[in-house]
Amino acid sequence: MTERPTPLFSPPTPQPTPPLTTIHATPKLDDTELLLTTGILDHSGRAPARKLLNALNWHPGQTTTARLRGQAITIGLAPDSPNRIDTRHQVFIPAGLRDLTGIRTGDTVALLGAPQLHLLIVYPVRALTTLLSTPVD
Repeated sequence: MTERPTPLFSPPTPQPTPPLTTIHATPKLDDTELLLTTGILDHSGRAPARKLLNALNWHPGQTTTARLRGQAITIGLAPDSPNRIDTRHQVFIPAGLRDLTGIRTGDTVALLGAPQLHLLIVYPVRALTTLLSTPVD
């Protein structure tokens, strides 16, 4: 017999893994002017932010996108997003992000405006309570 056996299975050649990208847990806020207000989340996942939106020069009808960063939700303008600032100057926080941060209807949220970064940052009040209850040395 002069035939050689043919392998039935050849393992795939491993592909190199792509490099990891670093996403900062929260936006870098050093030397950034911050504006603070609070709001109560309504049943549709919207939080009132009129003064901050005015400071950011954002207007009703503009579209926004939201991302999770640590315990915070960052909101920025995005031309291809379905989420719009409504005529009552409220921003929408998607249900998935509300679930991940534990924000429920009727909860008070802290809203930070960072005009230099063109961001609106949403924190559940309990996240700020934890931060503020940390002893200062």
